Amino acid sequence: MAEVDALKAKIDRLSPTGVRFVHRLVDAIGRPPQVSLGVSWLTIDPRWAEHFGFVLTAHHGTTTEPLTGRAFEIGFRDACTEVGWQLSPSRSPTQRFVDLCVVAGDGRARRLSLKTTSAGRLAPTTVHISKLTEAAWIQDVRSPTPRQTRTVELFRAYRAAVDAIVMLRAFRGHGAPLPVRYQLIEIPSEIFGGLDHVPRAAFEGEGPTIDCPFRDHPRAARVYLDRSDAKITVKDIQLSVCTVHATWVLGEAAG
Repeated sequence: MAEVDALKAKIDRLSPTGVRFVHRLVDAIGRPPQVSLGVSWLTIDPRWAEHFGFVLTAHHGTTTEPLTGRAFEIGFRDACTEVGWQLSPSRSPTQRFVDLCVVAGDGRARRLSLKTTSAGRLAPTTVHISKLTEAAWIQDVRSPTPRQTRTVELFRAYRAAVDAIVMLRAFRGHGAPLPVRYQLIEIPSEIFGGLDHVPRAAFEGEGPTIDCPFRDHPRAARVYLDRSDAKITVKDIQLSVCTVHATWVLGEAAG
């Protein structure tokens, strides 16, 4: 109970405003989300999902905005540290595509790209990545053969660097800014392997959309070469080929 006593001592030193702020956070954390765990390497230790649930409730103790971007990466790292998993150093400009490498309880090292989405009306069975990566060459390549070559080269490099994309999806209530549910999924980078065998005709047009066959799915995902923004967008990723690590239901929705 030494930690409890130390916490009480710290609270006693706070100003009345500070006490009210801490009370608000503790009140939020005291109402943890309802969590549903999948079977995966990330849920080997259920404390990971418990800790990340506290990350979510603490975040929403001070804001109605979804947990996204850098805040998600920090929360993800904190949960890994809480259960004693080994993490790589923070990402650097020389580490293309990868946000972190983690060695979980199964002893396997995984190189991960972390993504978030809080778009309105998220589809229940498909996933959308608005920007997988930038690709300035899209605006300069005007014929299908070099377009195919550059696309295949990029995705081979991506698969060589990244084992999986881990995405946090924030589902909002109807007309409400506050998310009512979060879903953490994993998209295998192998989903893009089928691009090696797509015919050249698929790369016709200034901004083609190329279907990615994967396992038994002729169109497990669709890669869009967005010429206007010089980026790669991935559409219609089938949730059935992904791993759902965990789902957290927040607040009143959990009742």
